[in-house]
Amino acid sequence: MPDAPHIPKDLEAARALVVELSRAMLDLQESRDGLSREVAELKLSIEKLTQRLYGQKSERVIDDPQQQKLDFGSDEPAGTDEPARDAEAAGLEEAQQIVLEYTVRRTRRKKASRNEQLPAHLPRYAVTAPVPESVSHCATHGERVVIGFDTTETLEFERPKLRVRVTKYLKYACPGQPQCGIAQPERLAGLVEGNRFDTSVAVEIATDKYAYHTPLYRQQDQFASSGWGPSQSTLENILQSAEYVVRPLANYYRQQLLTDTVIGCDETRVTLITPQVLPELDDQSERSRRQQEVLKEALEKGKPSLEARMWAYRGVTLPINVFDFTVARRRYGPDDVLSNFRGTLLADCWSGFQQIEVRSDLRIEFAACWAHARRKIHECRLSHPQQATILLAMIRQLYDIEDRARHLTAEQRLVLRQAESVPVLNRLRGYLDSSRRTPKRRRPHPTSPSPTQVEGRQRCQTTIAKIRPPPRQDSREQAPTTIANGTRGRLHVNARLPAE
Repeated sequence: MPDAPHIPKDLEAARALVVELSRAMLDLQESRDGLSREVAELKLSIEKLTQRLYGQKSERVIDDPQQQKLDFGSDEPAGTDEPARDAEAAGLEEAQQIVLEYTVRRTRRKKASRNEQLPAHLPRYAVTAPVPESVSHCATHGERVVIGFDTTETLEFERPKLRVRVTKYLKYACPGQPQCGIAQPERLAGLVEGNRFDTSVAVEIATDKYAYHTPLYRQQDQFASSGWGPSQSTLENILQSAEYVVRPLANYYRQQLLTDTVIGCDETRVTLITPQVLPELDDQSERSRRQQEVLKEALEKGKPSLEARMWAYRGVTLPINVFDFTVARRRYGPDDVLSNFRGTLLADCWSGFQQIEVRSDLRIEFAACWAHARRKIHECRLSHPQQATILLAMIRQLYDIEDRARHLTAEQRLVLRQAESVPVLNRLRGYLDSSRRTPKRRRPHPTSPSPTQVEGRQRCQTTIAKIRPPPRQDSREQAPTTIANGTRGRLHVNARLPAE
C-alpha cells in the first residue's frame, strides 16, 4: 500500500500496531459473541411466546388469575441452548482463524505476609498481670521464684480531651506612685475576639471537615462527647477565622506555582447548595461578578443546588498543588489563577482552554493532554475498529517513549522526544490527513472526537515534543477528584466562597 502513511516502517512500531489490531479484533469478537447469544435468547423467547399464542390448542396458555397452576419444573424444551452454543462455537472457530493471539506476561506479585504487630512508634507502658497465690506459691515447696516473663501487646484508645488554658497577665505598678499607672504585657492575638479558642481547635475542625469529610453538625456531637457543646455557628466562625489566617500561605503557594514553565490543570464537578441570601461582593473583579450572576439566577429559579467546579493546578517541575473553586465551569477561573503566568498550560480540549492563548495575548501556550484524546479514541474501538486501532498504536508508541524518558534529565528527554516522538507525530498527522480525504466514511460515533479536536491535540503534542512537558496529566486529573470526594463535608467554607 504505497499511499498508506500510517503503516510503520520500523519493527517496534509494526509490533505495536499488530498488538493493537489483535486487541481490537478480540474485543470485536467478544462483542459479536455477546450479540449472538443475545439474538439467540431473543429468538427463543419469541418462539416460546408464539407457541403459547398460536400453537396447538392443547398447548396454548391463557393467563387466568382464577386458574391454579401445577409446577412441573422447567418448561423449557431440551436443547434450548443449542443455537447459542452453535453461535459461540462458530465465533470461536472464526476468531482462531483471523485473530493473532497476543499474550501479555505479567509478573505476579508475591503476596505480602500479614503483620499483626502494632506500630513501633506508638508509646508503650508496662504493667504486670495480677498473679494469684496458687501460681506464686507451691503447695509442696513454698514460694516460687520468677525466672522470666512473656509479653502481650494490647492497643488502647483514649478519647480526645479538652482543657482550658488560663493565661495570667501580670500587672505592674510603682509603689506609692499612682501617677505612673499600671503596666501589663500585651494580650496575645487569637483567631476570634478574646482569644477564646486556640489554633488547635481550628486545626481539629478543619481536619475533620476537609480530610475526614465530617460535616459541622456531626462535629458538634464529637466535641459534646468531650465535654464542650458548641453551636454550628461557632464552628463556622472559627473555620472562617482560620481561613483568613491561612489565606496568605495559599497565596504564597499560588505565586510559587506560577514560576513554573509548565502547569497542568483539570477540574471536577462538586455540588454547591444554593445560599438563601445572595452574598455581598468582595471586590469588583470578574470572578465576583460572575459568581453573583450564577447565584442570582439560581435563586430566581429556585434551584436547591448548583453544579460547581473544583480546579486543580499542578506544576511539572514544582510539585505544588493549588486548588480553585468556582460556582460554574466558566473561563474566569483559569483566567484569574493564571493571570500572571507565562508558559505552557497542559489541559483537556475544553473551549475555555483552547482560547486561552488569544485571551492572554500569547502569554500562555495551550498544550492538550493525550490521556483525554486516547480515552475518546478507545471508546470508538467497536464503531471504528480500524481507525481507532491505528491511532491507539501510535499513542502507545508515544507512551513507551515517555516511559523510557521518565528517569532522564530534561535535556536528555528533549533529545529523545525530538528523535523518536516527532516521527510518530508526523506519521499520525499523515494518517489524519489521508483519512480526511477518504470519500466514503461511516457515520461517526457520538463520543468520537472530531478531526479538528484530534488535529488540535496532535498539534499540541508536537509543541510538547519541543518544550519538555509530559504528554499526559494523570496526577492532575486525580487531584481534583480526590478533593471532591468529600462534597457534603465541604458544602460551604464561608459565604465569600474562598478561592483556594
